[in-house]
Amino acid sequence: MAQRRVPLWTAALIGLLLGLLAGSAWLLWRERAAVTRGASAQEPAGRPAVPVELPAAAGGGSAVEERSAAGDTSGEQIALSRRTAIVRATQKVAPAVVSINVIQHQTYALRSPSLDFWERFMPGQTPRRTFQRDVQSLGSGVIVSADGYVLTNHHVVEGADEIILTLSDGRQFPGRLLETVERYDLALLKIDAQDLPVATLAPSADLQIGEWAIAIGSPFGYLLADTQPTVTVGVISALNRDIKSSAQNTRQYLGMIQTDAAINPGNSGGPLVDAAGEVVGINTFIFTESGGSIGIGFAVPSERAQWLIDEVREYGRYRAPYSGLYFQQLSGSLVRAFGLKDPVGFVVLEVDEGSPAAKAGLRVGDIIRSIDGVPLRTRDTVTRLIYEAKVGTRLHYVAERDGERLEGDIVLEEWPRSER
Repeated sequence: MAQRRVPLWTAALIGLLLGLLAGSAWLLWRERAAVTRGASAQEPAGRPAVPVELPAAAGGGSAVEERSAAGDTSGEQIALSRRTAIVRATQKVAPAVVSINVIQHQTYALRSPSLDFWERFMPGQTPRRTFQRDVQSLGSGVIVSADGYVLTNHHVVEGADEIILTLSDGRQFPGRLLETVERYDLALLKIDAQDLPVATLAPSADLQIGEWAIAIGSPFGYLLADTQPTVTVGVISALNRDIKSSAQNTRQYLGMIQTDAAINPGNSGGPLVDAAGEVVGINTFIFTESGGSIGIGFAVPSERAQWLIDEVREYGRYRAPYSGLYFQQLSGSLVRAFGLKDPVGFVVLEVDEGSPAAKAGLRVGDIIRSIDGVPLRTRDTVTRLIYEAKVGTRLHYVAERDGERLEGDIVLEEWPRSER
């Protein structure tokens, strides 16, 4: 059989392919060698090129442990971010907030129309059936001393026969009314206990409109089964608000703190707190059409509350300021009657004998033009000037008598106790 010869071009093609394969292998070997030399150069001398797991006692940790530690750090960061200034302030004050249960014993008679008829002819002779019932109302308060001083509103405890205070930890104490100031709608109670949680009063004069405000109290407490206070948050909406009396409310409130933190029935008497966890006011009332909060609430500034505490501690009572001066705003007819050119001022109608006004030299018929440099244009101006006056306050007046100028100082004294 004749032997078949391989064509020359086929042998050349096979040789070329073998050369390409050999060249590729050589290039790959060089690249891997270069990578190995680079990695070796980056490793410190004596340090292995692969990670080695060290024992825990040596201060090392596995990759799993490192991921776990990173997770714990993230959890701590989340916990810290949740514990905001509002949370810290609430935790600081809430233990000192109390719920106040006020009980009134009311007696009423059950009568019939026929008995009412005979009562006209025989007064006091017809039989009566009397009954007694207890009427309860709720409010809030805040403990301001470790020995049991509690601040609340006057209207919360007004007419109370019994006062029961419940702390946030569930303890209950009977409350004793030390003093009440209707003018400022404040009351100071006392419970017989020691080492109580205390809230700190801070000057409300440092407040800024727009800063955080926290209202804490027991709204609708009769519907809740626990003793923990409720917290609502808003801002300081306005400062130094004056609210005039009305047909529905004869009490006048001046220099109040306004907030949009929700204040609902039962919140009255509780603290208004700033972001530092200090009490800047005592929540008092709201504007509302439905009975619930619409974001317009008011608090008595803490300075007045502190003053009440100081008065009771030092004197055992609130000392109402007294001037002994009674006057009326000038009207058109009075201006003409006195022949005055300037209609601004008040005419003195009466001065009590021996009173601070009498000692200051004022007489009936004098025209008071200004007090402490403020012209007396309206009754609201006068009311505002003396609203926060205390015993010992010095009021400088400028007056007119028979066309002559006179001035002096009325130094307020305590209202005669027999006339309070």
